[in-house]
Amino acid sequence: MRKNFFSSRFGIIGTGIFIGILAALLQKWGNPGNMGVCVACFDRDIAGALGLHRADVVQYMRPEIIGFVLGSLGAAYLFKEFRPRLGSAPIVRFVLGIFAMIGSLVFLGCPWRAALRLAGGDGNAIFGLAGLAAGVWVGTLFLKQGYNLG
Repeated sequence: MRKNFFSSRFGIIGTGIFIGILAALLQKWGNPGNMGVCVACFDRDIAGALGLHRADVVQYMRPEIIGFVLGSLGAAYLFKEFRPRLGSAPIVRFVLGIFAMIGSLVFLGCPWRAALRLAGGDGNAIFGLAGLAAGVWVGTLFLKQGYNLG
C-alpha cells in the first residue's frame, strides 16, 4: 500500500516551505505587506469588489481565491479524494463561519497572516496567535463533550 506523500514528514515540510515562498512572492508582486496568503483578507477584498462595503483600499477581486477553489477541486478529483458531504445545522454552521471570519479580520487575519506578521517583527501577532490557540482549545472542549454539526 502506497503512503500519501503529503502525510509524510517531507510532504508536510515541503508544503510549508512552498506556502512560505508563495506568501513572500505574493508580497513582492504587490500584495500588501504582512498579508501574503490570507484567505480572510481575500474574502474581505472580494466583498468590497462586489460592492458590499465602500472602503476603497480593500475593493479588489482576488484571483487567488479562484485559484484556491479550482486547484483544490482539481487536486481532490485527481487523487480521488472528492467526497461531497452534507450536514445538519446550516444556520449554526453559518453563524460559526461568521464568528470565524470576524475573529480573523479583527485579530490580525488568518493563521498564515499572523505567522507572517510575527516573522516581520510585529509583536501584536503574538496576541492573534494566542487567541487562535484559545479558540482551537475551546473548540476541542466542545468536540470532547460530543458536539457535532452532523
